[in-house]
Amino acid sequence: MSCRPSGALWRRTREHIGESPKRLRAIAAAALMLAAAACSMSGIVEFEAYKSAFDKTHSTAQSILDQLAVQERALFLKVNKSALSPVKFNPSLARYFTDSVDPPGTASFRAALDTIKAYNDLLYGLETGQTAEAMTAKISSLESSLVSATNSTAALFAAGAAVNPQVTAALTSLDTLFKTLLPFIQSGLKFRSRKEFQAFLIDAYPTVRQLLVELRAATAVIFPVLTAATVARSIRDASGGALTADETSKIDAYRKLLADWVILIEASIKALDQAKTATEAGPTIGSSITGLTAIATEMDTVAQSARKHLAELATK
Repeated sequence: MSCRPSGALWRRTREHIGESPKRLRAIAAAALMLAAAACSMSGIVEFEAYKSAFDKTHSTAQSILDQLAVQERALFLKVNKSALSPVKFNPSLARYFTDSVDPPGTASFRAALDTIKAYNDLLYGLETGQTAEAMTAKISSLESSLVSATNSTAALFAAGAAVNPQVTAALTSLDTLFKTLLPFIQSGLKFRSRKEFQAFLIDAYPTVRQLLVELRAATAVIFPVLTAATVARSIRDASGGALTADETSKIDAYRKLLADWVILIEASIKALDQAKTATEAGPTIGSSITGLTAIATEMDTVAQSARKHLAELATK
């Protein structure tokens, strides 16, 4: 969308108002104000569509992580049998003993997801003119989530329990990014102007984008955790380890579910790239955002597919 009046429109305007410089300047100012308002409104509509789609994506991903939490806990306790000793208790493994909170791996993935949502909410706040105070509240909530995630990961590693090396690598990568973001976020608690938030969003962008990249890569680690219990049943089976038709169907549903999530993450990366470029353009990102509606439509479609696969898993 072009935000400049066309040459034809400008010529017709001059024919109606004459050649008076004063009148021309007045009309030019009015035209620019109308064009800017139209562009800004277009940008807000596009960002509204993207924010709505991402919120649905976030909700879908939370449901995936709910399933991961159950399977991660069961798999960990199966591998680390000594953790369930009747005479010893390891406080560093508390997150594995209760289902009131996520186990460490799921907690890290959820913190990454919540960080990306908070970043999107801050972009939206900048776009729609929210006050600095409102955006500071969002940062405060984000800081608590990241601190909790880094603490739980540190406790897991300190416990010296057996953890799959791939899972350890994924958690280490996320933990590094969390620690990179924390100084940005803690400084953000002191921001008092929208200009400071604009600079913060631009500076934090590479790390937030990398969180999405790491989440995409982590699906390779998440898949065997989700399917471990199903595979274990087939190994115990007298048929020699062959999967039943129902077990194969369940594993396929997990595969499709994670494939949907990968596509949603990739769409989020594209949208984040556009939003960041627009944020750099000036105090309002409305005139610079294009294409977010198309991305949002794709995300809506894939999120519906993911919810269908979640429903299928609920019956298996």
